[in-house]
Amino acid sequence: MFDLILAEAGEMDFDFRTVAHPDDPLRHLFGDLVDYYRMKAAIAKVLQPKSILEIGVRFGYSAAAFLHGSPAASYVGIDNDTDSFGGTQGAIQWAKQILRDKEATFLIADSQSMDRFPGGIYDLIHVDGQQDGDGTYHDLELAVKQGRVVLVDGYFWTAANFNAVNEFLFRHKDVIECYGAIAGYAGELLIKVKQAFLESRAASPGETAGGSQPLREAYSEQYYLRDCGGWDTFRMHGGRCILDPRLSSVVDLALAKSPRRLLDLGCGRGEIVYAAASRGVEVTAVDYSPDALKIAKGVLAGDVESARRVEWICDSVSGAPLRGEYDAVVASDIIEHLSPAEVSLVYAKAARCLAPGGRFILHTSPSHWHYQYDYARRRRIAASVGAYLSPEPRTRYEKLMHINEQSPPVLRRELRRHFKHVVFWFGNADDVAGSLVRPFSRREMAAARDLYAVASHRPVSSEEMAEVLHSAPIPADAAAQVVLSVLDCPSRVSSGSSFEIKVKVVNNSAVALQSHSPHPVRIAYHWTELRTGEVAVYDGRRTFLSPALRGRAAETYNALVVAPSRQGDFRLEVRLVQEGVQWFERREQLAGADRTVVVV
Repeated sequence: MFDLILAEAGEMDFDFRTVAHPDDPLRHLFGDLVDYYRMKAAIAKVLQPKSILEIGVRFGYSAAAFLHGSPAASYVGIDNDTDSFGGTQGAIQWAKQILRDKEATFLIADSQSMDRFPGGIYDLIHVDGQQDGDGTYHDLELAVKQGRVVLVDGYFWTAANFNAVNEFLFRHKDVIECYGAIAGYAGELLIKVKQAFLESRAASPGETAGGSQPLREAYSEQYYLRDCGGWDTFRMHGGRCILDPRLSSVVDLALAKSPRRLLDLGCGRGEIVYAAASRGVEVTAVDYSPDALKIAKGVLAGDVESARRVEWICDSVSGAPLRGEYDAVVASDIIEHLSPAEVSLVYAKAARCLAPGGRFILHTSPSHWHYQYDYARRRRIAASVGAYLSPEPRTRYEKLMHINEQSPPVLRRELRRHFKHVVFWFGNADDVAGSLVRPFSRREMAAARDLYAVASHRPVSSEEMAEVLHSAPIPADAAAQVVLSVLDCPSRVSSGSSFEIKVKVVNNSAVALQSHSPHPVRIAYHWTELRTGEVAVYDGRRTFLSPALRGRAAETYNALVVAPSRQGDFRLEVRLVQEGVQWFERREQLAGADRTVVVV
């Protein structure tokens, strides 16, 4: 296609000067602009669009070029009719005059105030790039929802515009079929939008009007395995090894009181379901996405005993039929996907089905304050040093699905309407205990992405939650009572490959072992070459102890290991490490923790 466009541009006879305004303030540059407009005419001639929408009409030269290349096309032009960003007030009247014999419609309006362009799907949408990066980004967000092909003018015009467009491409890569740039006076970027995406938009132009139900089809296998947070580690280990600190924190909170029955509202891929069911808990897993339940059931495939403990319900979290009481109810990363009315129904349902001493564990991210205050502050800082941050930090899926990001005051107020006792705190991925263990400043509260709450009909204390999520240095006498052994490990692996081993940890001390900051305890390993005694890998990949290992207890974990990059006979030495404190390597702490592995 690009070769055709370049060839047509070289032979194009269109000269915009024949329709140019005699008093155009840029007339001194007309000689430089002839090829610029011929390129636009060539693009239209190759694409042959039947319908064209242009954002930023000005004197109508681009419109004339497009209609020269595709004379039968209908044209709609939107212009703010101001002197800003290279425009000229009143110029649109000239455009109307030179296009009076064409099927052309003009609208004086600010595209930045629109959430949808007028009309339906266009074959070609032309986005004017002579504006700041934020303006271009906004217009592109609308254009890909209504244009089969989007042409960005001025791709190379300014650094801000270039960065904004590239940020847009990165965040919307899943809806783009292909794109390519043509260098020239200002740079033209052509974006071809996936037809399936346009069809889905045409079928449901107002997705969130009725709450989360219209978005049901968006919760697809593609979403869970390609975009939903933690998808990469899930695909690596099948959901049985939790490496995300936020998910690990929810699991630890949910299992801290050894519940008999657990309700997982919005179970998604099933990581929490597996963590609970594999430890003897009866689980009810609710999700209205059939794809989510299919994936979640796959996590338990082969584990017959755990699978028997799970009841699957494909229904909305607010309307699912439930039986009996639950010792723990979990709503992890779900309420931001629900309307306020649906959230209220979920809280009421959780309050009704919670056992008298049971707990409702809630996590949501991102906090509305994070984007409203902290991200805005960081954008100002970036701009002050000549850097660029996108006006929209969310991914396309997040914009579509996060219909109710929570502000801290609203979250607390609504929970207290349904529960007598509520512990609420701010956190982050690297500090899940957050404001539980130290007071947060206003800036820290605004910067925190994660909001947590534990609610109950009976008293709960912040000190107890902090004990679950805050890992202090373990005393030497307690560490000496921890024993690690490897239960299952392959004897032959490929160089550089990743594989899982089964590890048992026995904690004979009274101190819990947790994988949370500031000093997390995790499973690690060394690789030593048998022939030379050389340590090939000293600091191996870490695996969370999820759930946390309580005192006087034992747990079995699936640990992830990466083989050395070179071949040979090696000793795999599996160990516990408390980050920043100690390695558990004394003889009494190890029981069959070393295995010989041939790397091929």
